[in-house]
Amino acid sequence: MSVWAVLAAAGRGERLEADRPKAFAQLDGRPLLAESLQRLEASAWIDSIVVVAPPGWEEPVILLAEELGCGRWSRRSAAAGRGQPPFASA
Repeated sequence: MSVWAVLAAAGRGERLEADRPKAFAQLDGRPLLAESLQRLEASAWIDSIVVVAPPGWEEPVILLAEELGCGRWSRRSAAAGRGQPPFASA
C-alpha cells in the first residue's frame, strides 16, 4: 500500500495581506511551504507528496522542492481540478 500526502499550498494569503500565496509567506526567513515539505519528506510513513499550488506559482514550488532535496513529491496546479491539466506529472 502506498501512502500519499496532499499538501494544499494554494491559499492566497489575503488575510496575511501578503503579496504572495500563503505558502510562500516568510517565517524565520523561509517560506511556510519549506517546513511542510521537509517534514513530509522526512516521514517514513509517506511514499509520495502531492503539492497543490496556485496557478502561476508552479515554478517556485518546483525550485523550492529541488532546493530542499525533496525526492518524493509530485506537482499539481490548483487549476487542474477545473478543467485544466496538471502542470507536471509525477
